[in-house]
Amino acid sequence: MRYWILFGLFLCASTAGAQTFAEQQLAFERVRIAKNNADVAVKKLFKDSGLVEPRYIYWRSFKLEDELELWGSDSSNGTYRLIKTYKICKGSGDLGPKRKFGDMQVPEGLYYIERYNPSSNYHLSMKIAYPNESDMVLGDKENPGNEIYMHGGCASVGCLPMTDSTIDEIYWITVLAQSHQGKNSKIPIDIFPCRFDKKNWNYLKMNYSHKPQLIKFWQNIEEAYLFFEEKRIAPGYWVDQKGHYNIVLPQNYHLNDPNH
Repeated sequence: MRYWILFGLFLCASTAGAQTFAEQQLAFERVRIAKNNADVAVKKLFKDSGLVEPRYIYWRSFKLEDELELWGSDSSNGTYRLIKTYKICKGSGDLGPKRKFGDMQVPEGLYYIERYNPSSNYHLSMKIAYPNESDMVLGDKENPGNEIYMHGGCASVGCLPMTDSTIDEIYWITVLAQSHQGKNSKIPIDIFPCRFDKKNWNYLKMNYSHKPQLIKFWQNIEEAYLFFEEKRIAPGYWVDQKGHYNIVLPQNYHLNDPNH
C-alpha cells in the first residue's frame, strides 16, 4: 500500500512539473504583460476568422510593402486563412537577400522561428533562423551574419522591427502556436522582396535588370510564394548544392490526416 501511495505522489509531482511552452514563457513578466494586453484581441481575431485559436500559423513578410501577414489553420493538414496584416514599422537596406555580416540587409528566403527572447533589449523578440541552408551556399562563407530577429522597439538594422504593442500580440500568438505544436516544431516565416504580382515584377525587372543573379534568386523564391497562393499550405523545401530552394509539401502536412 505504501508503495502505491508513494508512486501516486511521484506521478502527481511529475505531471504537475510538466509545463507547456506557453506556461514556461509566462514565467517572464513581459510575456505575462503581453498576454494581458493581447489575449482578448487574439481570441477575437481567430474566432472572427473561423478558427479556434493559434494552432498552426504561417508568417509572410514583404519588404517593399513593409507588411507582415499572419495566416492560420486549425490542423496541420488544413488550408490556411488570412488572420491579420501587420505593419513593419521600419525597414533597412534594399530589396534583395542578406549575404554577409554588416550589409544592413533584411534576409529574403524561407525560414522559421528559432528562438524566443522574453528579456530582449527590444522588449520581446523572436530569432529568425538565418542563415539557412541556401544562405550558407550563396552568402559570405566566412561571415554571412546572424542574429536576425522580429522584435519590438521600432528600431533596427537587418531585422523586422515592430512597435511594442504589436510585438506583444505577435509574440503571444506565436507562443500559443508553438505551445500547441510542441517545442520542437518549426513555426515558418518566409520573407519576400514583395508580393510577386505583375506590377511588382515590372518594378523589379526595371530597377534590377543589371543584377541577373538577383532576378534569378527572386524567381526561385517566387515558387514558394506561388505554392502558397495556389494551395494555401505553408511551403516546405529542400536546398540543393547550388543554394536553390526546391518546394515540397511541408514535412508535417499529413500529421493529422487519417488517410496517411
